[in-house]
Amino acid sequence: MLMSIVAAAANSSTTATYMKYASQLTGRDKACRFTQYFARLLAYLVTRRISLQGTKPSANVLDWLSTLTKIQGTMSTTRKILRSGKFIDFFHLFVRSLHQGGGDEVERLLNSGHKLGMFVFMLADSVGILHSALGLVRLRDPQKVTRVAMRGWWLALVCQLMSGAYQLRALVLREADLNRVRRHLEKDADVMADRECVVEERAVMVKKRAAVRQVVAAALDLTIPTAGLGLLGLNEGVVALAGTITSLMGVQDILSSK
Repeated sequence: MLMSIVAAAANSSTTATYMKYASQLTGRDKACRFTQYFARLLAYLVTRRISLQGTKPSANVLDWLSTLTKIQGTMSTTRKILRSGKFIDFFHLFVRSLHQGGGDEVERLLNSGHKLGMFVFMLADSVGILHSALGLVRLRDPQKVTRVAMRGWWLALVCQLMSGAYQLRALVLREADLNRVRRHLEKDADVMADRECVVEERAVMVKKRAAVRQVVAAALDLTIPTAGLGLLGLNEGVVALAGTITSLMGVQDILSSK
């Protein structure tokens, strides 16, 4: 009986999905990212409650807060180690984007800006982990490297946000054109052309949803480096909540792509 239950659990679709998800570096990164920002959110809520109560927190509360802080640091370091060396990939993609011909010039420019920003972010991130976690590099000003990484990430997210908004605008215009064409086809009773128009409308709707999702994710993620650079006075709760939401969105994207 026990062996049959174990065998059924091992061969279940849930186990198969987990194994496929965990086998991907991106999947493990998103799981660690969610844990990091959710712990950050809980730490903010605990700290906020302590400040509102105006009384000295108990030892258990302080231990819980210390545990959440350690989880944040551990997950952050783990993610940095997992993606160390990733800057080479983004440098390659950046160089390729410069030599790509055809297509929309605005989208190519924003794509190149995104890849350049991610290259700077990942490079500074890798240098920082060599100093903080491995001790292989000595930095006179580690905070300066962190700020460089934040600026690179900020640039990448701004380009991604603008690219998503630009694509969304083009899709909205295309959708309006298709609606006008379809109305004319219905008057002319052209069944075949109308069916083709419907198919294209569905494709535009799929792309439109993806563009909206990209804009939302980039806008939420943008709060993190924006707050880190001091460009906006956002509190820890807003930053942690934004990171938690986009982490869950990333997990959903990976699971839905299988």
